[in-house]
Amino acid sequence: MFNFSRKPGKKTQPEQPTPGTTTIKTRPSDPLPQVRLPEVQMPPVMTEAQKAAAQSSVSGRRAVSRGTMFMAFYLWILSGAVILSLIAQRTQFFPGDMSITSRLQKYRNPWLRRFFFGVSEIGFVQYALPQTLGIAGIFWALRFRLEAIFILLTSSATLLNAIVKRVIKRPRPTQELVTVVKVINEPSFPSGHVMYYTNFYGLLIYLLATNWRSGRIRNLLIGICTTLIACIGPSRVYLGAHWPSDVAAGYIYGGLWFSGVMALYLRVKAWLHPSKGKAPEAAKPLQQPGDDTDKEIKEESERD
Repeated sequence: MFNFSRKPGKKTQPEQPTPGTTTIKTRPSDPLPQVRLPEVQMPPVMTEAQKAAAQSSVSGRRAVSRGTMFMAFYLWILSGAVILSLIAQRTQFFPGDMSITSRLQKYRNPWLRRFFFGVSEIGFVQYALPQTLGIAGIFWALRFRLEAIFILLTSSATLLNAIVKRVIKRPRPTQELVTVVKVINEPSFPSGHVMYYTNFYGLLIYLLATNWRSGRIRNLLIGICTTLIACIGPSRVYLGAHWPSDVAAGYIYGGLWFSGVMALYLRVKAWLHPSKGKAPEAAKPLQQPGDDTDKEIKEESERD
């Protein structure tokens, strides 16, 4: 047996350092050395953006509460859209599809038919694309550049519509069942016209109502946009292009997409126009011209 215990009275020899190495002597009571990290200098634009975001934001708890309520409502609507889509994938008709379509198509007034045809025709790509680009160009020329960008973003609803249609693959109404004015060789669920109108004209209504004072031209444009959103659904059923359930799904999906676009728009708008303090210099090209006018009026009043 080996005895590794140290004999009493025998002093242990300190370990000799290995040649070429450096030994650092420390005591157990010595504190750990303080390491200072180099300070990172943030660009002035980023610093101003952080200040603007902090000043325009609400408290963290309030943001969580508001976000939870919004997400609960959003998921509730989204679950309804998903359930409706699954049913549409497995059945040809929803309750009321045939009866509502037949009742609506009984009204054979030529003026009503022309009106519904006109409302529906401007939603096709050959008219919708130049319309979207033209309206966005007008907003850009009026220096409402953020609004012009989001008007272009409303066309992204078409991409969602194409994806859902390819997944569901629901056939359109046929001549044997209803009167079809224009044959379209694409899936039926959900209505792309309704989704486009809900996003494009819905955003125009919001922009006109929030960025301009009440007036004849503004109120007339809001009335036209509201009429188009309300009438596009019945027009698609009247012309035999969709079933009523396709139209209902178009409003639901369009509303869900529109709420997401609006949430993003309001966040960017709040960053560009903080309630307190100044907006960052990089955001000035996207600010609307009303702020410059208010500033000039205030400066003139102070001079007087």
